Amino acid sequence: MPLSLSALLDGMATAGLDQDVAAWGAAYTQLVQEQVLRRVQEACGYAADPASPDVGRPARLELAAVVEAAVPGIDAARWHCHVYIGSTACVLATGERFPVYVPKIQRGVFGLADGFHTRDVRELAEREFGVTWGRPRPSAKLDEIVDPPWHEHISPSTVRGVCPGPWDVQGVRVVADEESLRVAAEQEVFLRAELERRETEPEPSPPTLMEQYAELLGDAAVSPRSR
Repeated sequence: MPLSLSALLDGMATAGLDQDVAAWGAAYTQLVQEQVLRRVQEACGYAADPASPDVGRPARLELAAVVEAAVPGIDAARWHCHVYIGSTACVLATGERFPVYVPKIQRGVFGLADGFHTRDVRELAEREFGVTWGRPRPSAKLDEIVDPPWHEHISPSTVRGVCPGPWDVQGVRVVADEESLRVAAEQEVFLRAELERRETEPEPSPPTLMEQYAELLGDAAVSPRSR
């Protein structure tokens, strides 16, 4: 979840607006149950047939979701959800149970997480709190809450943390937004460096019409500026 939204909810809790925070938790949990679990099933619902282990067969997953408002070791709020997938799935065509097809889960989770955070969660926050999203810095690649300016309570160095979750994971753990956050961070570093370079090394002004004409004709009387 965007850090500025967690900061907003943290501020509400500090102000004693516990009922409003609880209402958000209920709405967020419902969103996870209705949207995230459905999309995980659609994107990741495959089983690995022992006879053809490299091919995923459409299957019904066993899914559970848990919403939490904190990450161990971090004092500030860090709202997030955990989705647990059972180790086996029921093949739709035959009813057989086979191990889940892990490669499909990894690809599917990375794909759906970004859309959930950039669209569904933000739309929910707009409806619940009337906030406005935008880029908090010229180099930023991720939207945060800019009105009210809750983005001012966080920075690019703010630690998000990784929560181990309430239950042990026996198989593969996938941090759903890890890839998109890594790419956004790398892009912001590059863009910030480029903006700083442009400030210290201004782009040369384009040649005048006379200079272009002289260069075209080879007229030594009017020498084009060095570029």
